[in-house]
Amino acid sequence: MKNRWKQLYNSEWVMTLLSFGVVLVLWEALVHLFELPQWLLPAPSAILGEMGQSSGYLYMHTIVTLREVLIGFIIALGIGIFLGVIIAYSPLLEKTLYKLLAATLSIPKVAIAPLLVLWLGLGQTSKIAMVFLMCFFPIMVGMVSGLQATPRELLELSNVLGASRVQSFLKIRFPAALPYLFNGLRVSTSMAVVGAVISEFVSADKGLGYSLLITTSQMNGPLAFSAVTILAIMGIALFSLVAWLENTICPWAKTSKSSGRAQS
Repeated sequence: MKNRWKQLYNSEWVMTLLSFGVVLVLWEALVHLFELPQWLLPAPSAILGEMGQSSGYLYMHTIVTLREVLIGFIIALGIGIFLGVIIAYSPLLEKTLYKLLAATLSIPKVAIAPLLVLWLGLGQTSKIAMVFLMCFFPIMVGMVSGLQATPRELLELSNVLGASRVQSFLKIRFPAALPYLFNGLRVSTSMAVVGAVISEFVSADKGLGYSLLITTSQMNGPLAFSAVTILAIMGIALFSLVAWLENTICPWAKTSKSSGRAQS
């Protein structure tokens, strides 16, 4: 019995859920204790009730934002990996294109959102482009860093064994780059949701960002917090999906990280 309780105590998910539950209980108690108005800080029970009453409204806006996030993320994944491979294998592109792309990271993405509307219109294309820009750089940088960090002794061994460049890439360099790529993907999942919301703030007539903008202007705290809650769930779900894929595709990365923390 003691071992079972110890396993539950050491479980990351159990401790996370317990901590989350404590926060919700304290939040509910403080709202009722200080009689805070709903427009300022609604209680979790009020938010949950609003989500039930406005489920159709929230579902409509959630589908729009989720579509923007997924399409932009998938496009960024494909182009980011493709360009990352090309740059890693080309010293010329690394010195020119890679440096240029890295320099653009300093440009605030919020400032680009109105330009995307100007260039691509008011539809979902500008929102998808914003999500793409937010996700592309972490993915590309992760791919380039991972390919360049391949242990040299493995590459020398593949040359000795007569492996072709394609075989060396598929069997050695790409698997070695996967942990770096997944680091970029984890960053991109949260940035994707942020990019969609920013673009919907600038110009939209649907989406959770648009809903949040309208409900806050109407002082509708429960509905605004409902939109924020769904956005948080969306980001956590995407992050968890990437983490699960990493553990499934390259479990050695988790093992190496755990051993590294143990040594430190």
